Parts: sequence; C-alpha cells; structure tokens
Amino acid sequence: MTMISRVASFLTGIFVMDFWFHQGQVHAFGFTADTFWERIGALALAGVVTLAVFWASWVFFTRSFFNGVIFAAGFFASVDMVIVHWLFGLHRITYGAEAIYIEVFLLILGIVMVVFALRNEQGGTHNEAV
Repeated sequence: MTMISRVASFLTGIFVMDFWFHQGQVHAFGFTADTFWERIGALALAGVVTLAVFWASWVFFTRSFFNGVIFAAGFFASVDMVIVHWLFGLHRITYGAEAIYIEVFLLILGIVMVVFALRNEQGGTHNEAV
C-alpha cells in the first residue's frame, strides 16, 4: 500500500468518525434532538452512514485501504472518547443519561476496530479489491 493510499484511508476513517458522528450527536443533522429517542435516532443515522462508508471502502478499494479506514475510525473513536469527552469534558455523545453507556460502548468498539484492522493488515489479508 502506498503512502498516499495509507494517508487517504486514515483521513477517510477520521472524517467518518469526526464529521458524521459529531454532526449526528451535536447538531442532530440540523434537527432538534431533545428526547431520548431523538438523540438515539440521530446517532443511529450517523451509524448507518458510517457503516455505508465502511461498506464502500470494503467493496471499492483494497483490503489495506479498508483496514486503514477501520483503524482510523476506531483510533479516533477511542482517543476522542477518552481525551475530549472524559478528560477535558468538552462535550458528550448525547446530553442525556444514556451518554455514559453509549460512550463506553463506542470506546470498546473503537478498540476492537483498531485490533481488527491491525490483525488483518499484519495477517496477510492484503487481497486487492476491484
């Protein structure tokens, strides 16, 4: 995998987690998300868009690119959760009682994504897609 491809996959993963999830949880995509179900709906929409980007990177790019996207998204989710959400307390994933449960889930999911991507990349699953 070339350096440009690695950087592109990393930036794609960061973009997906930063832009879509932060747009989903902070701004609710321009809608007001005051109730529990509205907040969960905004996060679910961000999750669907994120999964669509993961799917597209799996189908249309190399496996190494896909692994880079998964790694970057997991890395960003984990680091952002610990530093921005918990250490500095700049914002929360939602501003309801459910926030801590969702944040812990996303932290664990981020760590799993990083491990998954590293194992796949080092394990020789470098099959080239289309």
